[in-house]
Amino acid sequence: MARVVGRPIKPGADLLLNDDEKPAYIRLHDIGRERRSRPLQEFLNDVGGLMLSAEAPAVASFVAGKVLQRLLKTGKVRPEGGPLPGAPEGLEDAIGHLAKSGRKYEAIAGQFQSLADKLLWRRGRSGPFASLNFGNTHSHAVLVGPGGMEERADLRVGVIYMDRYTRFPDHVQTQPRAFILLSPGEIRLGDSEWFSAGIGTVFANDAGQSFAIRCTARPLLAVWCQVEPEK
Repeated sequence: MARVVGRPIKPGADLLLNDDEKPAYIRLHDIGRERRSRPLQEFLNDVGGLMLSAEAPAVASFVAGKVLQRLLKTGKVRPEGGPLPGAPEGLEDAIGHLAKSGRKYEAIAGQFQSLADKLLWRRGRSGPFASLNFGNTHSHAVLVGPGGMEERADLRVGVIYMDRYTRFPDHVQTQPRAFILLSPGEIRLGDSEWFSAGIGTVFANDAGQSFAIRCTARPLLAVWCQVEPEK
């Protein structure tokens, strides 16, 4: 299905932040006045709980904790019913595999299934060391933040999807960012070696540090979050 194609990348761009327009301005007294949908709230609760678990790295939990604290209040909820590009092909496979990976992941898979078609999926922008067909095998979307189901400018909670045997381009991240894998994947942070990680792996990547991620025989699904810089 068709997905939104953004502008060409700039040198040094953070490739998860391909905003096509400025975030909507949300007045401070509007924060917290709307009610978040139940599937989105439950998804944020369950994923957030895993990112704050005792097994999660301290840096990742620190970033996620700041995001979750702000999520106690809602932003501007986007009305449903408008036309949106469809979810990427292959996403059903990733969600199905997640649902079979244990009781706690079965609930998260069901929650995300109900959200997937309500997201604005953007086609990935290519860059250094990316798969040759990367533009057609990667999509990402924002759940909460600029362009998300819940519009706000103080944080982002996003999701990455990649087809089998896809590599995301190496890029430098502009803000400290926490991730949780909802599928198997391979990761490289900064100058470290590649390492394999399973479903539920939580990790963080610091601002100014390079980041690379790829998948093999299974499509990749991951959730990430960050606090936005104050302007």
